Amino acid sequence: MKSKILVTGVGSGLGKFLYENMSLNSIFEVSGLTRDNYDSIIDKSFDTIIHCAFNKEDVVTDYKKYLNDNIILTQKLKQIPCTKFIYLSTVDVYETPVRRTYSLFKLLAETLLDKKDLILRCPTMLGSTTKENHITRLFSNVPKIGLSPLSEVNYILMSDLLDFFTSEDYIKYEGIIDFVSNGDVKLSTVKSYFNSNTELGDYVYKRKFLNPIYLLDKKYNKSSLDKIKQYYG
Repeated sequence: MKSKILVTGVGSGLGKFLYENMSLNSIFEVSGLTRDNYDSIIDKSFDTIIHCAFNKEDVVTDYKKYLNDNIILTQKLKQIPCTKFIYLSTVDVYETPVRRTYSLFKLLAETLLDKKDLILRCPTMLGSTTKENHITRLFSNVPKIGLSPLSEVNYILMSDLLDFFTSEDYIKYEGIIDFVSNGDVKLSTVKSYFNSNTELGDYVYKRKFLNPIYLLDKKYNKSSLDKIKQYYG
């Protein structure tokens, strides 16, 4: 019998990547949640819900919509019967104090989950559906970004998460896992690797992790620089 999977946020980013690729796997029956089909999904049940959807606006113009997209939706999804609920969060919740609205709402959404659920706190992702971020800007040689060359950043591949889900490794885990690579890389090193002319700024980015995946499974024991080389060649 096929495993029934619901992926949210399939219009872009990680949700789109997982939905498109998991749909090609014959062992899964994959449904994708969009803004338009919620009413047709709510009455179904699933083996696994992978909740990627999130409104990532840095400047919030409609607070009610932001609340609905990020908190209320998570509450509603938790009412759908499933064996495993997985929430995609961010390592930026480790910032002290949490300053970005995006990170704060991720942390708030995490509090809605049960102990048996799985929270994956992820760093910067590299993949075919990656939204524009600092590394894509470096690669594209934009004039300037705000991060300092002293920033230490962690990178994973979207394909790492795809492997995690298709191999069903996630079944044995619950609680919070930092889905990160073993070792950050300085942004100055990334800039040099790309031979980028982008001017770097003053903000020093650095995060610490509590429960990294590479300590739980050695197949994820690769560095951030390894991931950059694997993706960009």
